[in-house]
Amino acid sequence: MYITRTDLTDAISLFELAQLSNDDPRGAVSEPNWDIVDKAIAYACELADGYLMGRYTLPLEPAPTVLRPLCTDIARHWLHRRRINGADFPKSLEDAYKNALKVLTMIRDGEIQLGVRPQNGDGTSGATERVQSESGAYQFRSRPKQDWSGY
Repeated sequence: MYITRTDLTDAISLFELAQLSNDDPRGAVSEPNWDIVDKAIAYACELADGYLMGRYTLPLEPAPTVLRPLCTDIARHWLHRRRINGADFPKSLEDAYKNALKVLTMIRDGEIQLGVRPQNGDGTSGATERVQSESGAYQFRSRPKQDWSGY
């Protein structure tokens, strides 16, 4: 898991978390339904794993800190989606969710590095390979240049 209940309560007040997760029909909501909160956390972490699966050997231990705010935004979006229809959805939450997916896509495509060993093409960890630096510099290997000037 890339986030915990504590990470979510740091991003959302307990009162709001209780409103989003507790389905008590009487309306007396004082405590979050932790089962629903755990489902939101699991969804967010599994979605992140879905993006990272082809590039990194999972689970990532220790979890890179860059994933924490991304998973928090995804979990918040999931919780709000339970209560609000698409037309009334807060723009800031929708933007945070879209940004989280965009960053996960960039990590998957290698545009952002997590600082952990990427997976080899055969599905094994790249333990014999050097971790790519965070600078984003790419190195390519190719065959020698061919001389086609006579054609």
